Amino acid sequence: MRFVDSRSVLQIMSMMSGHFFVTSFSRPLAYSASRSTTLTHAFSSASKSSFVSSRRRSSRAVPRVLDNTNRHRPFARRGVELQFFSTLLGDESNKEKDQSRQQQENQPLLLDPKAPLRPLLSENSHENHLSRYTLPPTVIGEDDYRPTLKKGQRVVAFGDIHGDISALRSFLITAELLDPESTNEEPMWAGGDAICVQTGDVLDRGDDELACFRLLATLARQAKKAGGALLLLYGNHESLNAAGLFQYANPGGNTEFDKTIGARIDYNYGSNRWRLQFAGNEPSRWASFEPGGLLAENLLGNMLVACVVGRTVFVHAGLTSSHLRDGNSVDEETGKKKYGGISQLNEEAREWILKAHHGDNNNWGEYNTVEEVIATAQNRAKVASKTMPDCLGGGIGASSPVWMRDYSQPNDKEPKNPKANAMIAEALKESGPDVQRMVMGHTPQRNINAALQGKAWRIDVGASKGVLGGTPEVLEIIHMGGENDEDIVNILTVDGDRISGKERSVPDDIIMDFFDMKR
Repeated sequence: MRFVDSRSVLQIMSMMSGHFFVTSFSRPLAYSASRSTTLTHAFSSASKSSFVSSRRRSSRAVPRVLDNTNRHRPFARRGVELQFFSTLLGDESNKEKDQSRQQQENQPLLLDPKAPLRPLLSENSHENHLSRYTLPPTVIGEDDYRPTLKKGQRVVAFGDIHGDISALRSFLITAELLDPESTNEEPMWAGGDAICVQTGDVLDRGDDELACFRLLATLARQAKKAGGALLLLYGNHESLNAAGLFQYANPGGNTEFDKTIGARIDYNYGSNRWRLQFAGNEPSRWASFEPGGLLAENLLGNMLVACVVGRTVFVHAGLTSSHLRDGNSVDEETGKKKYGGISQLNEEAREWILKAHHGDNNNWGEYNTVEEVIATAQNRAKVASKTMPDCLGGGIGASSPVWMRDYSQPNDKEPKNPKANAMIAEALKESGPDVQRMVMGHTPQRNINAALQGKAWRIDVGASKGVLGGTPEVLEIIHMGGENDEDIVNILTVDGDRISGKERSVPDDIIMDFFDMKR
């Protein structure tokens, strides 16, 4: 086996840095500002001469050496920062030199070349970095289905965060869950036995995605100890990232991944060649969120597609009765639970995200040709998309739980789908015997509001600076807190007000539609 040489590596990165995998789960595409073509067309037909001509357009051909420890200055091209080390650029002897250096420093290789990268950042590493992203274990059929709550127990929810740590902090303080005197890296849960549901889309459009997940995961662990809970749902942007589709990622967010995740892998592995298997498509981000990836077990495997808490079902975009047929039951022969409905959705998502569908890694970057590098990355993305369960898949205009907009569009107005009222009534019936409302994010609104006679609560207020920079608001439900044991629904504002949900039914005279667009 021989390695791809340095010129070929740079040619790959030069071409890949101007393209992103985008939009279609069934067929990953390559996108540029001027055209959209299939990856096969964009890369498989490229000749060596085209790679060379691409390289000649750049005045920088080789990264600059800083010292003799195989670490180099970041190599930037077209706004995409790429880390290169001598182990990424050399021949077979570089692998032997790396092994020799690690042995001399009493730092043996921590990882088989074909193994997952996770041990480099988990309990086998010196700092167990992944523990900071660990959610409490989620028990399917129990933690995602909590119809019985204490009378007067608080349930709160807020929508899309999109990598904005300031907006997240504002949500949490407004919800009375975070001690305002505590920091983002050392937060303190102040919610007691409250149950909080974050309805997805922590990722993309912002620069602090990992910081947001660390804050949420830390509070989730503390909440469980206090008798409460903080549940995280999948959004369509978590699905996109898991499939290697990063067209909505900010450059600042990619830098956060590279500094927080990628640099640690480089150091602990003693090599940067692991990046080559991702063909320049944000290796630190891709390695984190792909099925079987760095954050699959600790974080993503404990997230949910939907959940029932009290008399409310929570989901990122929406649910229909077709998503929820054949609810939970008990097998008459074995006496064991049979999961359908919401629990089935969550089980399918968990099974998918915990398995590395692409097979073995190639952490030493042992490739013979440029075409082989590209084909391997293509396959990695295609396999993830092909195996993705319907509850996470889809795309713009799809009817999946993380993509549909039948109950939320247009914003701040009754849904334009004439069948929406009947659809949501059937979905609520399938969700549970006493489920009265559905809470969703996904489509930004001017403020939290209720449509469809109070059955659809839309709580995405576009708070991230990368979306609308809207003012954070939080939905609060007091279980059986009203007359005749009815739930009390409030909206909490950053000014400390508690607005009755009865004041937030959408009017009919608003014609503005912020997000009648592709996103």
